[in-house]
Amino acid sequence: MVQKTDTFMLGDAFKKVDRAAWRAMVDGVLKGKPYDKVMLAETLEGLTLQPLYAADNASVEPQPAGRTGAWGIDTPHWNPDVAATNAAILEDLERGATGIVLKLAAGGTPGIAIEHLGEALKGVYLDLAPVTLLPGEDFALASEAFLGLVAARGHAASSVTGTLGIDPLGVLAQTGRLPQKLEAAIADGAAIAARVAEAPPGLRAFMVDAGIVQTAGGTAPMELGYMLSAGLAYLRAMEAAGVPLSKAVTQLSFVLATDPDMMMSVAKFRAARRLWARVQDAMDVTDTPAKLTGVLSLRSMTIKDPWVNILRATAAGFAAGIGGADSVCLMPHDTMLGLPSAFSRRIARNVQVILQEESNAAVVNDPAAGAWSFETITAELAREAWDYFQKIEAAGGAVAAVRAGLIAEDCAAVWQSRRAKLATRKEPVTGVSEFPNIDEKPLEGFGAIPVGAQPARHAVEVARSFGFHRYAEDYERLRLLSDAMLDETGARPAVYLATLGSVAEHTGRVTFAKNFFEAGGVAAHVAESDDLAAGFRQSGATVAVLCGSDARYEEEGLAAVQALKDAGAVRVIIAGRPANADNLAAHGVSDFIFMGSDVIASLSRFYEGEAA
Repeated sequence: MVQKTDTFMLGDAFKKVDRAAWRAMVDGVLKGKPYDKVMLAETLEGLTLQPLYAADNASVEPQPAGRTGAWGIDTPHWNPDVAATNAAILEDLERGATGIVLKLAAGGTPGIAIEHLGEALKGVYLDLAPVTLLPGEDFALASEAFLGLVAARGHAASSVTGTLGIDPLGVLAQTGRLPQKLEAAIADGAAIAARVAEAPPGLRAFMVDAGIVQTAGGTAPMELGYMLSAGLAYLRAMEAAGVPLSKAVTQLSFVLATDPDMMMSVAKFRAARRLWARVQDAMDVTDTPAKLTGVLSLRSMTIKDPWVNILRATAAGFAAGIGGADSVCLMPHDTMLGLPSAFSRRIARNVQVILQEESNAAVVNDPAAGAWSFETITAELAREAWDYFQKIEAAGGAVAAVRAGLIAEDCAAVWQSRRAKLATRKEPVTGVSEFPNIDEKPLEGFGAIPVGAQPARHAVEVARSFGFHRYAEDYERLRLLSDAMLDETGARPAVYLATLGSVAEHTGRVTFAKNFFEAGGVAAHVAESDDLAAGFRQSGATVAVLCGSDARYEEEGLAAVQALKDAGAVRVIIAGRPANADNLAAHGVSDFIFMGSDVIASLSRFYEGEAA
């Protein structure tokens, strides 16, 4: 006997609306504005984001199995003071962290000395807490040291998890140098992997850090394409070393950057798992899911107003977690300033604990599954990434592409496009290009930036490095100039915002101009007098910014410019792009600032004038 089951459809309670009806309502709101320009968003990834995803325009494809349960909470450590590092590690593990990441000193870069690895891990149960090493070019020495430590403590090799972090491709791509030929370095890594693979399912030897593509300015498809090609290069090396592919895939782990762009980050992690499953299918290896780690991208972090980094970390951690990362490493909010304080480490750690324990973000496996938007963007990212993977393979694979500078060149080109969007604030940076606070209290409690104690070994292999960029870098370069002038003279560079007309007429442009200049560290003194000349002289500034309506500029602009110049203004700038701009420029206006203008270019010209 078959039991009857009643199915309740939630959508049945609502009136059916088709896309044509929805589009008609949207067009009514747009009132003649072009739909494509207003409602569609073109990304640097080559995707077109739609305002509405539904069954008629979505792309849903099978998603391979991934993580079940909570993701691992990793905490990063790179303090050369081994006693301080050990204390921080133990504190992290006692208070919510489940794994640790150790940056080791190598190639002249600072970190924990390999010979002090045992001291740094004193009191750490290596069979309970996964350890991820970042050994750089000294991966062979670091691997021997860690494997020796495991043996000395009596752990079974199969009981220890984590990764040795062997990534010669990543080292060459990131630093532009290696102390041996790239093929030899990869072969050495494969030999270590062959030893480690004898005791499954423990350690993983190779780690593909694809996040370096993102911090170089690259897109998500480029990051994923590099991940596939680099992973394939390491698999080929392990196969050549006698490791069966079924075991070789267990010796790989992948690192992807995660950032506050939640939709793109979630889709990227889902696409990564889907793409690597496709690679394994081609090798007839189907039972080993990709091991994915999400690391908060330094590209999104700022030096100024670092408190906003906590919000960035929260969004990024959430995205990586629900996107299916096996573990997530969030950088403390003061990372760009120096060694993190105990407070910032606690906040970074607790963000993940709260996401898991209070928000229950890890309760549902792949919560984005079935959502038209996430499914479609995942599929589109995967297609774009596969195309880029094929481009790398056509160039000879990851080894040849890194050596030839192909990926570095592609990253640089994309970065220039993004840099233009940042300069015009089409991509805003909260606390830096938007809502800047030039009077913010400096952060305290962090340690000095460590200096590499060991000289780099002679480079046998050199290549064009991928580079490293942050969204805020151009603005913060100007902010640091302002800080230097404050230290030297006791005052920041400044402009006087001269107003025309009533408060209602000039408030919008006063607010705009104030944010515009303070984004570069220039103090903006708002007029408190109707007498432009007297107010300017009292301000002590040498540059005036005229703020008013276009109508006022037409009626009073020329006279106002002349009055300000007679009062001693070296330069007069106008907030806006009035119809009589050419006439105003002919009578001494040096620049016009408006929505969409290049903030970095305008402020750079300002500083050049100050230095003249």
